[in-house]
Amino acid sequence: MIDIAFDMHQDNTFCGEVFSVIEIENELQSWADYKNFAQLFIQQHSQEKTVVVKVVNNHFSINKFSVALFVSSFDLSCPLNLVVFKINDLEQAREDYKPYLALIIALKYVLQLVNEPAETIYKNVSILGYLGISVMSDYVNHSLFLEYNGATAGKTYEFEGRNPFEALLYAGVLKTAALAHLPLNLKVKIIMNHETQKIDMDEISNQIIQHVSLWIQ
Repeated sequence: MIDIAFDMHQDNTFCGEVFSVIEIENELQSWADYKNFAQLFIQQHSQEKTVVVKVVNNHFSINKFSVALFVSSFDLSCPLNLVVFKINDLEQAREDYKPYLALIIALKYVLQLVNEPAETIYKNVSILGYLGISVMSDYVNHSLFLEYNGATAGKTYEFEGRNPFEALLYAGVLKTAALAHLPLNLKVKIIMNHETQKIDMDEISNQIIQHVSLWIQ
């Protein structure tokens, strides 16, 4: 997995070491564009441990690229483990990155569970209460009810999961919202179907990102 760091020093050093600084001029639009670019970036720098980057296009999202780098490197074995972004305002960069860091943490949680049996998945989803999410179990109807209340008013988004894939999908959405303290309300019903299901990492990552893109731009 690739970690992300921010550095205000506008020279070619990081932590006392000298690096070649890679300039990014691309203007990307969709999450798919960022993921494709992240995969190419990893291929080009796969033999380096640390890469220092300076973004020179104001329309390029460092935060979306960071998520794409994480997803693209989650299941890879390569020396590259740190990308450092040269930025002008450290405090603003950290503040802007917070909801995306929440998304990355939620994606990591989900991707670590994709190969687990359904029972383990449901058990993990049932203990999300430590995030301030309300969790209720209906053992008679084999269901879980989860609520995240991040706003006193406004729209409530409701979802229903009927298999392990959808349980993890909505767990990822809930965890992102809770960690990022998003100002919205979510209600999720999970029907605990214990069918054996192969969960594709790319598909579930894409769907979680698609859902939270409603609230994280």
